Amino acid sequence: MKEFTRQIKDFANSIGVDLIGIAPAEYDEQGEQKLADFIQEGRHGQMTYLENYQKRVRPQELLPEAKSVIVIAINYYREVPETAQLNRQSPRTQLTQQNPPAQPAVPEGRIARYAYGRDYHKVLKKILKQLAAFIQQNSPDARTHLCVDSSPILEKSFAEKAGLGFIGKNTTLITPEFGSFVLLGEIITTLQLDYDQPRVGTCGTCTRCQDACPTKAILSPGQLDARRCISYLTIENRDEIPEEFHKKIGNLIYGCDICQEVCPYNKANAKPLTLKAFTEVKIAGSSIPLQEILNLKTDEEFLARFAGSPLMRAKRKGLQRNARIAAHNAI
Repeated sequence: MKEFTRQIKDFANSIGVDLIGIAPAEYDEQGEQKLADFIQEGRHGQMTYLENYQKRVRPQELLPEAKSVIVIAINYYREVPETAQLNRQSPRTQLTQQNPPAQPAVPEGRIARYAYGRDYHKVLKKILKQLAAFIQQNSPDARTHLCVDSSPILEKSFAEKAGLGFIGKNTTLITPEFGSFVLLGEIITTLQLDYDQPRVGTCGTCTRCQDACPTKAILSPGQLDARRCISYLTIENRDEIPEEFHKKIGNLIYGCDICQEVCPYNKANAKPLTLKAFTEVKIAGSSIPLQEILNLKTDEEFLARFAGSPLMRAKRKGLQRNARIAAHNAI
């Protein structure tokens, strides 16, 4: 299978995949223990879908007779315009839903880089379908199962085993080629392919991500409390955000890149994305005027503005909750 493995990788690169590696479809005992501890300690917050984690650590639960896990990574890094930079000390501005500002300079809410344009789930799923079709065209008996983030598999763990990078202290996958600004997708297959060697890497004594996190969500190296993470608070959390985090959120209204922005690997290796599906379409962008979000009166208006965007995940209620906090921080 060495030659076919090479053909799969070449085809993947030809359709826009930045990195690809292959790991054995083996039970991930270490990953299961970490996830079990995460859930037992309640650090997963409202993400109850993580509690049924058996399929995440056993690929055969998703695809019987699975032998290989193909992992792809897509670079999504982009420079953030100065107007969208994190700002916790904005000029005093009166901004409410009832009284929009008279001055032209309107405070903006910052959007995490991955949510700039199209929903990456759909973009990566399309790429994985092309790759799976190539596999089955050349090996008709092969069976495949596609995973993109929401599918139950410990993708960062399998990416590490597939040689794409190593998991850093902030729990992101850090690749030597692009840093941690990468999106992951997987194909579980019954094919016995040639496996890559796990990539060895370390954060050393660096604690910049831990030190920079405004809410101290990184409890210790590799230990994240999602209930304190700004990405979780602004996206997955459906309740009101605890007041203790309001000021710390600044003008972040969807996700957070802070722990990645301070990472030396990203400062040295982050490169502008090239995949057309991400470069050609702008929906949310890097930032949005807060008043625009607060002015949305109905779910239909929200859908018309953000259809096809990752921001749909937060729903209108969640995004406006976040915008109100950011608006208050701008006063």
